[in-house]
Amino acid sequence: MADNDKKSVAHVVPAILTGAAALIAALTTVYINVRGDKSPQGSPVATTATTTPHTNASASARLRLQVDRIAVQHDGSIGTTDWRFAVAADGQPLFVFRQDDLDETGGRNVALPTDAAGNVQLAAGKSVNISIEGWRGSRLRLAQGEPDIRGKGVLSATGEAASIKVQADQPDAGAFVFYFSAARVDDTH
Repeated sequence: MADNDKKSVAHVVPAILTGAAALIAALTTVYINVRGDKSPQGSPVATTATTTPHTNASASARLRLQVDRIAVQHDGSIGTTDWRFAVAADGQPLFVFRQDDLDETGGRNVALPTDAAGNVQLAAGKSVNISIEGWRGSRLRLAQGEPDIRGKGVLSATGEAASIKVQADQPDAGAFVFYFSAARVDDTH
């Protein structure tokens, strides 16, 4: 076999790293679901989008909606990119957060935001429309203007949130998948 017929394994490394990141995310979700109510006293247990929803649909509920992770499909530029996201519930602002250094490179394409959460009131038996808008960070942009990316989804009446795809008209200008969890807020405090 000639030297030019041998292929380097370096071309499969990004795929292996992406698979490893997906496996870690899946195992983390399974762990959180399995431990259930075994969290320390006083700390809320977040349920993921695929877990059993809250069962008391006859009364309104206050939930803490949180971005658990962002899967980066296209960060919108060469290298890493800083983004600012705004999340709204039924057209009302819920929370805004900044996520720096987003990267679509395999093995680095899952972001775990901190402080990306807000409380939402669910009326009995009613779902809530969730919308996400994002602006790509730029030192040259003085005014924010229109969002670079948009996406919409639904928080069901039972508190279950599906993943939400958020992207630009041209996906290579920015494309992400947001994964949420929702936990009931105790109003007795």
